[in-house]
Amino acid sequence: MSNVINHSERPHAVLSASGSSRWLNCPGSVDAEKDIPNPSSSFALEGTLAHELADTCLKNKCDADDYVGKEITGDIIQKDMASFVQEYLDYVRSYETANSTLYTEERVDFSNVVPDGFGTMDAAVILPDGTCHIFDLKYGQGVVVSAENNTQGLLYAIGLHNYLEFLGGIEKFIIHIVQPRVSNYSVWEVSVDKLKEFAKWASKRAKLALSNNAPRIPGEKQCQWCRAKSNCLALSMHVQSVIMLEFDDGTKLPDIADLTDGDKKAILDNTKLIETFLKAVKADVHARIEQGQDFNGYKLVSGKANRKWTDNAHLELEKELGDEAYTKKPITITEAQKLLGKKRVDELTYKPTGSPTLVPSSDKRQSISYVPVEDCFEVIKK
Repeated sequence: MSNVINHSERPHAVLSASGSSRWLNCPGSVDAEKDIPNPSSSFALEGTLAHELADTCLKNKCDADDYVGKEITGDIIQKDMASFVQEYLDYVRSYETANSTLYTEERVDFSNVVPDGFGTMDAAVILPDGTCHIFDLKYGQGVVVSAENNTQGLLYAIGLHNYLEFLGGIEKFIIHIVQPRVSNYSVWEVSVDKLKEFAKWASKRAKLALSNNAPRIPGEKQCQWCRAKSNCLALSMHVQSVIMLEFDDGTKLPDIADLTDGDKKAILDNTKLIETFLKAVKADVHARIEQGQDFNGYKLVSGKANRKWTDNAHLELEKELGDEAYTKKPITITEAQKLLGKKRVDELTYKPTGSPTLVPSSDKRQSISYVPVEDCFEVIKK
């Protein structure tokens, strides 16, 4: 299979594995995005570098620390990145055995299911018993990613199965999402039979996505990274219907007391989607004004800024105040763990109970039990 791939140079499929949660759930997004530029961001470049480092270490059987201060694809590896990537390396290597086979940064082809479909899989470990572990490194920390029904991982599994099928004996795939910066290690197992069922469904959705007038279907997963969401009529109408805005009547919101439990649940179910839409509209108008366009009713102004020390202020403060110019405080827990190790830091820290957070019933965390207020008081008999 392939050698090291430079992420910044590798091609991308129209119906890519990485974008599958979008086009599988909203087939119309393919046409909606086709003329919208997809500029890279600092976060994307950072993720690219982390993947390059991980791939280099796996191929060369070395650790990430070996590259601190060194250049990979034009960028210098910093200690923090090396530390997080090492967690990924350790995780992948923990599944290797004497007779296992490691694939890293492999291009897999799933065009038998998705027209011209291919993608680059971060890593995979194939065990002699027919178990295929697929690893996806997520260097971002803004959104926690789950392995359960992860369409990107499933498409990689299809591509890997296509390549390995001639070997026979492939029993199951285990998809791993490794997101070290938020300590997220998500695992999900899928049988070959279930994978084939998904392939049939994905094939139908791919054909629909490439057809004329493919439907736009708003939803949290598909809209999150869609470049067309700020001008999507389907999403706008969905948001209006959920929060029941009457734009023709002066943008009047309904009284909360008049909402049914069903109304409130619908709003809660769509909170992230609504926030995504509103942020996209704001970003679109912001960008248009920055480009010199007028937008009726809005303008850009300088935001609030706090005072900062000048470059030589610390020298002057030290002259005038001496030791009083500085304060002492402990280093962060993350920094201490790098110096002392996890075991020692665990002895010096504790994790308090978090504040109550409202989540869907499907969330796997244990629910908090509350006693009704009236049960806290003794009934006084007259």
